[in-house]
Amino acid sequence: MIDKRMLVDSVTIQKPASKDDWGKESYSTPLLLSPVRFDRNFNAPGAVNNPAGGKNPSFSKPGVIFVYTQYCDVQLDKSYRNGLIKDGEDEYTVNKIVPVYYPAKNKVFCYEIEVM
Repeated sequence: MIDKRMLVDSVTIQKPASKDDWGKESYSTPLLLSPVRFDRNFNAPGAVNNPAGGKNPSFSKPGVIFVYTQYCDVQLDKSYRNGLIKDGEDEYTVNKIVPVYYPAKNKVFCYEIEVM
């Protein structure tokens, strides 16, 4: 099992609700996810040999939020895709939500939320 002391983060998640006439997205009421573990994303320079002397591409790793249902009693589904995650002042977009099930049971152990 997961030790709750490792879950030191709190974030909010919002579903995409609708778009106005100008295409601006509105979101649902924020839902607090706490305690969770948030492995934040990072950008790093690429390692491509570019003989033309241009900029090297950068590598971007998505962040992952681990929500353990044992400590954070929520049900997340694909309607949260393209939603908004807020971590203090930082905002992320939800790319994917992966439910991880207990072995030999039809019960969710945790959700892995991939964000950019």
